[in-house]
Amino acid sequence: MTAAILLATLLVVGTSLLHLLVFRALTRGMRRVSLHPYAQILLILLAILAAHMVAVILYAVAYALSVQTLQIGNFSGVPMNVPLDYLYFSIVSYTSLGLGDVFPNGHLRLVTGVEALNGLLLIAWSGSFIFIAMGRIWPWESVSPAHQGRVSEKPAVEKPEY
Repeated sequence: MTAAILLATLLVVGTSLLHLLVFRALTRGMRRVSLHPYAQILLILLAILAAHMVAVILYAVAYALSVQTLQIGNFSGVPMNVPLDYLYFSIVSYTSLGLGDVFPNGHLRLVTGVEALNGLLLIAWSGSFIFIAMGRIWPWESVSPAHQGRVSEKPAVEKPEY
């Protein structure tokens, strides 16, 4: 049980630091990059997706090591024969999808539960970051001070429709 708790803690700290570093790099980097705002948003989305994929891969590697080396549990259901199977299970757990075709046994249940909670928090954190970034980067047309705060009046320049 101690190995599972330690492993889960290391994974949470590691994936949280990974996201923190990515968010920090994006925040600083977007100030220096002279890309079109749409390209900046796309770059932010892809970088955050890459950070989530790295987090999922870290959990997948941890599952493989847990079964094969640490022997703190195993998996039932659909057989886990190749590394892609661990990646699949990790994605399903990280996103809290929980299909149930593969399920952990032993102390791996703790690691899996922590991955779902960690994934939920990191996805929410990413959503918040993207929301703030879009508020700063998105090319909304400026509204004259006379129109600010007035809901009933249309702004001087229409926002583009998408």
